[in-house]
Amino acid sequence: MIFLLFFLTLCLLFLMIYIYLNIFYTIILKVPMLATSDKTIENALGEINLATKGKFYDLGSGNGKVAFRFAATHPNFNCIGIEFNLAAYFSAKIRNIFSKHKISCRRENFFKVNLDDADIVYTYLFPDIMKELEQKFNHELKKGATVIANTFPLQHKSPIKIIQSKTGKLGTLYIYKY
Repeated sequence: MIFLLFFLTLCLLFLMIYIYLNIFYTIILKVPMLATSDKTIENALGEINLATKGKFYDLGSGNGKVAFRFAATHPNFNCIGIEFNLAAYFSAKIRNIFSKHKISCRRENFFKVNLDDADIVYTYLFPDIMKELEQKFNHELKKGATVIANTFPLQHKSPIKIIQSKTGKLGTLYIYKY
């Protein structure tokens, strides 16, 4: 009985810390954790012709949902999730322990991560951040790299393909080639 009470207390404590950290990072970074829907991930994976191997970056990867799904369908890709939110980062690290298809989880500011070796970059970030990322992409991405932007497009680059979501703008994918 004491062990059960201790375990429940510990779970509640971790839940409270997780919620607090998410609120803190939402206020500080001005980016809440937004989960990509399973249908949007399917659309992204199904519509893109990919090489057999390369590097996949998920910027603002949250709990790693997209990166893990990509790793499962493209095992020869090196999948890297970049997340600064400590709670989301730990969620991805824990998920990685139990996942058959491993990803590299990195707790970093994605503006400071060099993307010159990226073959595919996935983002689901707000317009102000996308504006800054577009400049980073223009300077760092190699010729032929693909950017998949969920819901919020780049402002000054024309997508090669738009995969319209059935639910409106939310979940619409913008595919760019560099």
